Amino acid sequence: MKKLAPFDSGFRVYQKNNRLPIISSGDSTLDELFGGGFHKDLVYLLYGDKKKTTSILLTTAVTAQKALVNGGMGDGIKVAFIDGNNRFNPYNVSKYAVTQKLSPTKVLENIIIARAFTWDQMIELLENRLAKLEHVKVVMVSGITTLFQSYEKQTFEDLLRAIDGIKKILARTKPLIILTAPLNEHSLFRPKGGKILSHFGNVLVLINEDERYVEYNLVQHPFLSENRLLKWKPREPKRKVSNPTKNTTIDCWF
Repeated sequence: MKKLAPFDSGFRVYQKNNRLPIISSGDSTLDELFGGGFHKDLVYLLYGDKKKTTSILLTTAVTAQKALVNGGMGDGIKVAFIDGNNRFNPYNVSKYAVTQKLSPTKVLENIIIARAFTWDQMIELLENRLAKLEHVKVVMVSGITTLFQSYEKQTFEDLLRAIDGIKKILARTKPLIILTAPLNEHSLFRPKGGKILSHFGNVLVLINEDERYVEYNLVQHPFLSENRLLKWKPREPKRKVSNPTKNTTIDCWF
């Protein structure tokens, strides 16, 4: 019979949470919402604006590879990137790696990518193939329900199987897990995938982009209260400044 875990004091849990490493998302507003960044022992669901949530995944895939003393998870860690949005951009990753004083070559080599073009492919990747990966410290699923076919019983059963696959690697290697999903087309505040998806995430953040600002809503967090932050966009166009990387290609960094 499996031995039950003992009771623990609330203060010891608080101390444990404070000792856990915090990984920056590369988005200062989101980091502020989280009190510093991503906590490794939580499952995150970012949903809403596809462009913004994908950008956060790409920058986090870089910052996670920084040394522990620099706010990362260590040199040479592996990041699994399951792409259901087909938006992985090696150019943007390389450019951001340069700003973080990391080698673009090494950063891209440490990101393991699998693309899903159908709902069945997404289920297969998450249910069966993800748990077989070795030495993965970060798991990112871009658009976990983008390819969601219909709101039928079978589709929700497929989603449960996919989540069970994520739980397998979570139990085995305890990676940082960040999921993104579109907004439900019939709701202004629920992710596509319903309660099955929202109940799996420990932390839920709704991100909406407006003409004048980006809105970040902390919907759920185990030890932070609900919150809302706005990142305002400049009203006047910025003065043109020489940008040496604007017209460069990805080859210039290799």
